[in-house]
Amino acid sequence: MQKALAAIVLPKSLRDDIAQRLDPLIRFRKNREPASRKTRDNKWQFYNRMFAELWVLGYKIRNVGNFRPRHVEALMMSWSDKSVSELHTRLSMMNLLLEFLGKGDQVKSVRDYFPERDTTRKLVAQENKSWEARDIDVEALIEKARALDERLGCILALQHHFGLRVKEAIEMRPLRAASDGEGAALLLIEGTKGGRPRIIPIKTTGQRQAIEWACALAKSAKSERMRWPRDTWKQSQAKFYYRCSSWLGISRKELGVTAHGLRHGFAQTAYRRKTGMPTPIEGGALGRIDRTCHAEAARVVAQQLGHGRIYVSGSYYGSYGHQLRGSAGEQNPQIPSSAFPDWQSDCYRYVSVSVGLS
Repeated sequence: MQKALAAIVLPKSLRDDIAQRLDPLIRFRKNREPASRKTRDNKWQFYNRMFAELWVLGYKIRNVGNFRPRHVEALMMSWSDKSVSELHTRLSMMNLLLEFLGKGDQVKSVRDYFPERDTTRKLVAQENKSWEARDIDVEALIEKARALDERLGCILALQHHFGLRVKEAIEMRPLRAASDGEGAALLLIEGTKGGRPRIIPIKTTGQRQAIEWACALAKSAKSERMRWPRDTWKQSQAKFYYRCSSWLGISRKELGVTAHGLRHGFAQTAYRRKTGMPTPIEGGALGRIDRTCHAEAARVVAQQLGHGRIYVSGSYYGSYGHQLRGSAGEQNPQIPSSAFPDWQSDCYRYVSVSVGLS
């Protein structure tokens, strides 16, 4: 097994200092709540690798407290070939460390380090990544998966009907998660990001059928999880992605989609169900519903997807003013309201003429 860079270049005294002094930073989030195992591991690996890279660059820091903004600049320059998203993530981790050390007033932005580069982080969808946008018959592909491996098909069905992440669909215990009756809902706990539980209402026939299917399969596993019996989470994850790609062609290269595209499709369906109108990336929102209605739909979608920040939902279906993103003079196709006949409600109003962004 290859040794980590930190184990090779850093003295034991510094590795011990990182482990001891950064323990509170690694174990807890900014809101002081305990971090998930994955978050702790990511932080641990990042900070050890970061100090190791500084040593490689010639900055022989002897203890954590010596970390300075000039070290941030050196690291950012050495990472100039990284993507904008990766640069933002790494800078955020270093800023977190500076704040922890009481040097938060010296924080800069990515733009400060790369003034000649477009460092705008794309927080809204630039393209429609749903399966439907690629003219894929979702139900037919799920049935094909079911014929090859019933558990694989069911996991895809849970993603499609509930917008679950892969880990959530594999790790969930449907027998415990589903509730019946008038307030039927799915209480999601296992596998969620940051360990945050959420409730997804069960309203459609497809959702009910997917849960019934999942419950029937879960009974055959001792753990009552959706993962393959006798497999660990990691083994099930590898099996899922391999079979999706090799058996079904679910990849960017073959079908032009990923399993995560089912989550995009769910978000767009939830938006349309809430507003009765197409999503922004499909040509809706601007000039069709007002901002208040759009914001309410975004809140509902974010809640069902398990995001604490409402604006993140825009990364699944675009922003309110998505139509204005086209080049000058480009006309966006207008989708007739007759295609969405149930859009009227007390809190939503149709705007018959195009409106500008206020």
